[in-house]
Amino acid sequence: METFEWYAIRATGTVAYLLLYLAVLTGLYSMVQKKRKKKINGIIHLHEALSNWSLILTCGHLGILLIDSYFPFKLSEVLIPFASGYETFSMAMGTIAFYFLIITILTSKFRKKIGYQRWRKLHALNPILYILVTLHGLMSGTDFQGTILAVVNIAPLIVMAGMLLSSKKKLTEAH
Repeated sequence: METFEWYAIRATGTVAYLLLYLAVLTGLYSMVQKKRKKKINGIIHLHEALSNWSLILTCGHLGILLIDSYFPFKLSEVLIPFASGYETFSMAMGTIAFYFLIITILTSKFRKKIGYQRWRKLHALNPILYILVTLHGLMSGTDFQGTILAVVNIAPLIVMAGMLLSSKKKLTEAH
């Protein structure tokens, strides 16, 4: 059973990260498209679905940590930053990122109630979430090398920045 749990922990964490990665990309893409005055409803729905599934798989990741027979975590070690005796700093980053993810999804669901400007300010904190999750994976996990993650994360940002600059240039030329 230990092997199954180990693979399940790794799989749920990796898939949650990949879904978060895709959520970030679709969010950035929707921002670029919005600046280009394009429709973004479908993209936003995909962005939200990816984020929701990332949270669901993250909860699964944490749940499996609690039942792991090889290295079982206590609920407090999973939910309280720096409470874990295992890779304390890395685990704390994962825990804090989990809270950022919850806050992001909840504030997005209630953005009409909290106001668009406040929601935008809170949503602007998401790079912190993504950086924490990436560092947690790099420090705790062995599935991806740092070089691979760097390329995978930097390449789309360069493309998005190029699209954004191109859009700005076209808008400036139009006026």
